[in-house]
Amino acid sequence: MKDSEMAKAEGSVIVYHRTNAASQILDDGFRDGSGRYLTDRVWRGVWLSDRPLDENEGATGNTVLFVEIPDEVVARFEWVQDIGYREFLLPAEIANRYPICMCSICDDCGSEYGGDSCWWCRAHGLGQS
Repeated sequence: MKDSEMAKAEGSVIVYHRTNAASQILDDGFRDGSGRYLTDRVWRGVWLSDRPLDENEGATGNTVLFVEIPDEVVARFEWVQDIGYREFLLPAEIANRYPICMCSICDDCGSEYGGDSCWWCRAHGLGQS
């Protein structure tokens, strides 16, 4: 999938966050987490990805939230890996500058998505939800 397929508006990317604390995040905003994440230093921020992740990819929670953020903002916080999707550790202070929304469920494939249409269906040439 190309980055341009994920962009809702030119130069912006919809990023996703799975959580069990959706109502708290929607009310109060994201909070930084911290960890070493297989490195030798402590990192702080909110994990976001360019598609909804599931338990198999290390994301837990019953709700998926999304935020549309300019690509030039999130790109500085990207953890570049060859894993099939883009992943970011963005400071909560920056993520909270943008509206946080709850995802919808796609009628065509059942995937969770944010914005105007399902990322999975677009990537696989299926219906336009």
